[in-house]
Amino acid sequence: MNKLMTNLIILVIIGAAAGAVGQIFLKIGINEIGVVKYSNLSVVFQNIIKIITNRFAITGLFFSAIAVFFGIILLSQNNLSFIYPLCVGALFIAVLLLSKLFLKENISIIQITGIIIIFVGILILIKFGKQ
Repeated sequence: MNKLMTNLIILVIIGAAAGAVGQIFLKIGINEIGVVKYSNLSVVFQNIIKIITNRFAITGLFFSAIAVFFGIILLSQNNLSFIYPLCVGALFIAVLLLSKLFLKENISIIQITGIIIIFVGILILIKFGKQ
């Protein structure tokens, strides 16, 4: 594997990790806030205030912004049709692992099977997808 591909993989992993950490923090924050309702505009604004004043939600948004930053770097150097599936696949895997680890979510055999298929797809993209 050449240095350019190695750097790409490192950026994808860092971006996916940041995105997954962001999702974990957002989920913790939303669990504290409760069900977010959107019945009318007033309720929407009340929920926005709750979200932007929750330390976990803010932390989640911060890590999500870092993930977007890495995505922009990757998009500036690669085709969208190559990099987007790579990043989303890596994010799926990272979210599943961190959800199990930190949120104690149950992971089904179907989810594990899906993640294995996604991982194989990522390997195929890395080996043959770069043009």
